Amino acid sequence: MLDAKTAEYISSLPEIDTSRFPKGTLFFAEGRIFRVTETGSGGFHKAREWRQSEETEVALIPGSFPSRHLPLIRRGRMLPVYRSRIELTENDRATCFVFPTEDMALDAAYLDVALIQSTGAYVRNQGHEPAFAVTDGVHVFRLYYYRESIHGRLTDLSNLHKHALPFKPQSYMQGPDYWRLLPSWTEMTGSTEMTQARMPAVKLPPMGDEPIPNSPIQPGQ
Repeated sequence: MLDAKTAEYISSLPEIDTSRFPKGTLFFAEGRIFRVTETGSGGFHKAREWRQSEETEVALIPGSFPSRHLPLIRRGRMLPVYRSRIELTENDRATCFVFPTEDMALDAAYLDVALIQSTGAYVRNQGHEPAFAVTDGVHVFRLYYYRESIHGRLTDLSNLHKHALPFKPQSYMQGPDYWRLLPSWTEMTGSTEMTQARMPAVKLPPMGDEPIPNSPIQPGQ
C-alpha cells in the first residue's frame, strides 16, 4: 500500500505511451521502475526493470514480435531528468543526505546517476566514511550517508557532528520525491532521525569554478 505522498507524486508524473520513450528512458509502471533497453525497427521496443536481469523484460508495443513472448506495458510515467550533473548540487556545493540503510543510499545514488542526461558521473565509496558519492572523479556532486550497513551494523556518523562542513546534511526524506519509487524506500522518523537542526553547518564563500573536493569532510574548512 502506497502512502499518500508517494501516490500523489506518482500521479503528478506524465503518463505516456511507452512506445514513444527513447532508449534509456526511465519510467514507472506497475509499481516498478523500468528502463527502455531497445527501440529497434519493426516495433522491437523493449524495457527491463531497472538494475534487474533480462528475466524482467517487457514489450512496449502491442502486436509487436516482443509482445508475443513478453508481458506488455502500454503506458508508463516518465521520471524527471537532470540536464547536467551539476544540478545535483546546491549553490555550487555538494548536497548531502542521510539514509537509514546502506541499500537505500546506494539505490538513490545509482538512480540519480541514471537520471543525468550528460555522461561522466558515477557512484563510488566516499573514502572511509559510511557513504557513497556521485562524482566525475574531480568533483563530488552529492553524498549519501547511511546509518546501518548492509550487514545490519550501525555506522559511525560522528564526523557529521564534529567538523564544520562545506555542505548541509539533510534527512533523505528531504530529497527528491522520485526516491520514493525505489523498492528499498522506507519512511523512518523519530528521535533517531538525524535532523538538519542537530547538524552543524558552516557558511563558505561561493565556490565559483573551484572544484568540489573529493573528500569534503575536513576539519577547519
